[in-house]
Amino acid sequence: MYSPWKSSDSCDPMLRLQLIIPVYNDWASFRILVQELDKFAATSPLKIFVTAVNDGSSETADSILGDISDAAHLYGGEILHLLVNVGHQRAIAIGLCVASHDDSADAVLIMDADGEDPPQAIGLLTQHIAQKDFCFVARRRKRTEKLPFKLCYMAYKLAFRLVTGKKIDFGNFSIFSRSYVRRLVMVSDLWNNLPAAALRSRLPIQEIPIDRGKRYAGKSRMNFTSLIVHGLSAISIYADTIFVRLLLLTIVLFVIGVISIFLVFVLRLFFPAHATPGWATTVTFGMVIILLQVFFTTWSFILMLLNNRVQRLVVPIMDYKPYVDYRQMLFGRRFPASEDATIEHVSPEMRQVTG
Repeated sequence: MYSPWKSSDSCDPMLRLQLIIPVYNDWASFRILVQELDKFAATSPLKIFVTAVNDGSSETADSILGDISDAAHLYGGEILHLLVNVGHQRAIAIGLCVASHDDSADAVLIMDADGEDPPQAIGLLTQHIAQKDFCFVARRRKRTEKLPFKLCYMAYKLAFRLVTGKKIDFGNFSIFSRSYVRRLVMVSDLWNNLPAAALRSRLPIQEIPIDRGKRYAGKSRMNFTSLIVHGLSAISIYADTIFVRLLLLTIVLFVIGVISIFLVFVLRLFFPAHATPGWATTVTFGMVIILLQVFFTTWSFILMLLNNRVQRLVVPIMDYKPYVDYRQMLFGRRFPASEDATIEHVSPEMRQVTG
């Protein structure tokens, strides 16, 4: 199997893997996750560096994490502190931007901190790597949520398929080669939703069936409202595709409306015995109102879409820095800079601040 990675401080080929883990007030789960990652790293040939993206948590991490420097088998770990809460997806985008600027890892893996992305599954995502550029995602084979959440998630996937024509059955748990991370952080869609942005970027996505794990501690903050917002964020990325489908639907409805009005007039003029008084007028006015509503709704979407095209889009790699407060080293050390680095490293003001 082809090995595209190399270690600058070892003679043996070894994948330097950076983990991006968004955390919002879930430090108890993150502490358990670090322990589980350390157990996994003890039996894995991977070199693993952990970056927890603190998404503006109101709870301080130090009091809960305590001393986790005993993670002897992990290469290192840090917390990337954000100034404000930007949400799960944007925290991931910022983490990817920082990782692409560091330019020291061979691959970047995104996972949640709550344990539902089991560390043991990292081996499944990495064992099929056979080329320099790769994108592997976890397709959920078994879920542990309650029935209402499962039904809502199924409805989201169905709605996504209907309005975009694309199939999406994976989440954030994924791994990207360094070159694909550089491509993703240039895509404005990443600011809203990672899975949809990966689809939109036309990366050669390969799915790996993985069971969803059980939460380590506390309760999930993904409620019904959060799920709806998450789904709409993913769907919004395909606004232009949705517009084209809406335009085609408008044309179909317009044709049906014109034919219906024509038939009404034919029945009224040539078959008066079969037409109830007032029936033709009611149907005609009803169809006219429907056509006007569809027409103005479609034009509203057209104007909104055209207006967005002239506005400056958020490009994650260019716009993420104002959200970053500082980087706090927890244990271990960072990966050494790559020999083939082509991107400027993080500016001095964003370097590590230890407390």
